[in-house]
Amino acid sequence: MAPAAVPSRSNARLGALSLTNTMFKSLDVLIGFAAILLLVSLAVTALVQTVTTLLAWRSRNLLHGVIAILNQIDPKMPRFCARQIAGAVLRQPLIARAQGGRATVLQREELTCILLELAAGREPGGKSLDEIARSILKKALENNGVANPAEVLQNFELTSLKLEALRPELPAAARRNMALATEAPIQFLGRIYTWFDETMDRVTHRFTGRTRLATIIVSAAITAGMQLDAFDLLKRLSVDTATRNVLNAMAASVDRLPAADLAQVAELRKLAESGYAVVPENWAKEWNPAKIPGMALSVILLSLGAPFWYDALKDLVGLRPVLARKEQAYRERRQAAAGPAVPPARAEEAGEKGDLEAAGSAG
Repeated sequence: MAPAAVPSRSNARLGALSLTNTMFKSLDVLIGFAAILLLVSLAVTALVQTVTTLLAWRSRNLLHGVIAILNQIDPKMPRFCARQIAGAVLRQPLIARAQGGRATVLQREELTCILLELAAGREPGGKSLDEIARSILKKALENNGVANPAEVLQNFELTSLKLEALRPELPAAARRNMALATEAPIQFLGRIYTWFDETMDRVTHRFTGRTRLATIIVSAAITAGMQLDAFDLLKRLSVDTATRNVLNAMAASVDRLPAADLAQVAELRKLAESGYAVVPENWAKEWNPAKIPGMALSVILLSLGAPFWYDALKDLVGLRPVLARKEQAYRERRQAAAGPAVPPARAEEAGEKGDLEAAGSAG
């Protein structure tokens, strides 16, 4: 009865081996799926960045934020004056973009100093305000405790130099803040500092919302152009060994992936060594309304963004060696517990030899 245990143990080993192969295959499918979505997400990111740059969404949102702050300093300030002053603030040479473009980042101490410069007529690069806007700005500052902007600005610069000599270890921004707190009227600083953070949070929220909407629209456009059906992609990867191998080889070097580039979408054609193309060769012939649910899922997944799929791909790639080590350790423990195997032929020979000896002795 002892030899009957050998097939049972062999079946158990085959079952464990089959389970391990299934786990690795499922992991390879997920890695390939994440790699394709990462490539397409990079193209989506490149397009969204192009749109936001061409439409100047960052600077436009920041312009509206500075206008809102000016309206808090002087609620009666005319709209055209507030817009002109905000535009002059964002075109100040020290914070403006190249070729005189409006700034996309602004700190509150920078806003305070630039407003003082504009009111005092000391802005670099020539006069950027007409006299009406400048007089309205001076009146607004006067109502908030700044009677002489030029004097406050001069005292601020002297105090900044003293702090640089006395406290050189402090960051420049900290010294500027200390000098402003010392020399600028508290009413003026309080009005700006109170509204700056809240207004910038709203500006950031508005920009993030627009960018997210643009990401969804671009993702939908690319998904429709590629007919990227998430369900079909998973099904094809589960049976397409050649494409899985290509994607896994690419995913192994995920840290060396190039920057976002539209050419990466065209490179997806090269993944189809077994006849499956991610990008359709003939859009009209390959279109099927049954793809719509999978394409809707693709839009949702792409809208998560390239950073999400980059991290997901790195985690999946890192999981493969972990599973391999665990499987190897489990195999070694199982072999150690089973002990040295006795070949069945030897066992039969030993049994037959014993029977002959027993027969001889009986004879």
